[in-house]
Amino acid sequence: MVQAECITTAIRELMSRGRPLKSTSSVRLTHIEFVAALARNVPHPIYADVDSEDLDGRADYLEKVFAALHVYLTAIIADTAYNNIPGGTLDRRYLDNLFPDLSADSLCVIRNAPEEMREHENWRVS
Repeated sequence: MVQAECITTAIRELMSRGRPLKSTSSVRLTHIEFVAALARNVPHPIYADVDSEDLDGRADYLEKVFAALHVYLTAIIADTAYNNIPGGTLDRRYLDNLFPDLSADSLCVIRNAPEEMREHENWRVS
């Protein structure tokens, strides 16, 4: 509980810095939603005796983080392009094409780890 209060206080301090923002700003609302999504989605610890359930849980956690981050980055880029950059110089499609590969590659490494661990153990035993 004390840790949650410290985090909330730190977030409020960070959000209050700089020039005041409009409460209707889509970027500000998206930022708040992103921070809330991270706060709701806390990773469970992985201990020394890691198993496939631990790794699947970690991959599920990261999948949610990547999804929230993608929404957040898309909103930031869309707002920046709309408000500050003329002529469509900043293209959101690049991010949309890049992000699935980044998240899929990262999650694949974690989801394939149990099989690689078994192969490594089998190699050491033989």
